[in-house]
Amino acid sequence: MLHPMTVHLPIGLLLGHAIFLAIFLWRRSSQHELAAFQCLWLGWVTLLPAVMTGTIDAARQVVGPDAPRADALMMVNAHAAAGVALLLVYWQAWQYRRRHPAWADAAPQRRAYLGRTALGIALLVLNGWLGGQLVYTLRLGVAQP
Repeated sequence: MLHPMTVHLPIGLLLGHAIFLAIFLWRRSSQHELAAFQCLWLGWVTLLPAVMTGTIDAARQVVGPDAPRADALMMVNAHAAAGVALLLVYWQAWQYRRRHPAWADAAPQRRAYLGRTALGIALLVLNGWLGGQLVYTLRLGVAQP
């Protein structure tokens, strides 16, 4: 089970992105905006292995010969879809910020960037909740005594 070991870093970095972004909007400190950008791209890069290991672990748990789990399939698919959506939304935010370094100066650009960030945080929370349901409610990937 590699997935549980790979999810903590992107969660922390992407939440750090939102926190540094909020501090930047409050204080207008370029250092906080730079920290937010660094957290954003590092969070996206570390999200890739989390999604890949999640796909491998899910396939092994749901369709593998050892532990077929038809009852968990819908929740696994929702968790996977949210993971792919996270990749897409944060990729867009990263590229938008990279292409528009002065995003905070114009209202339309600011709304576009902050909208992607808000959607990303909502997806991050949803995906974390779905992952928790898989582990703690459906006991997927947990050794049975």
